[in-house]
Amino acid sequence: MPDNPDVAAFWASFEAQIGEPILCKTMGQHYELPRSQGEWGLLVLTSSSLRFRPTPGENWFNSLFRMATPKVPENSLEDIVIPFNEVIEFTPPRKRFFDFLFSPPFSVFSIRYRRGGEERTVILAADPTSELYQSLRKRYQARNAS
Repeated sequence: MPDNPDVAAFWASFEAQIGEPILCKTMGQHYELPRSQGEWGLLVLTSSSLRFRPTPGENWFNSLFRMATPKVPENSLEDIVIPFNEVIEFTPPRKRFFDFLFSPPFSVFSIRYRRGGEERTVILAADPTSELYQSLRKRYQARNAS
């Protein structure tokens, strides 16, 4: 099935804007606090960083992963960009007994990193079956093994 030209153009423009190829992408969430309601956005993995781009509405967001035409918002919010060379720690999701009943549908994980001499933590969630989540996890397992 051929891709929607508008969706393909969006991703080509996204790559041109960030200046490097996208290795994988998925829907995700960003949490200000561990128990807050997460904001939806795009999680994008490149060879140098993980990027979260907030999206203003679920309809626009979902259209990027389906065959619908995306309506790009006029005012985009600022991306969260975490260069891999600044990462201190990747904390994968914890599995608890009742998680299948009471947890969000996506796997919540955190990344601690250092920017400008200041330590920061970002809490994100991604589909645990997505290529992005698996690639990110493998990248950190390989880094810790060496």
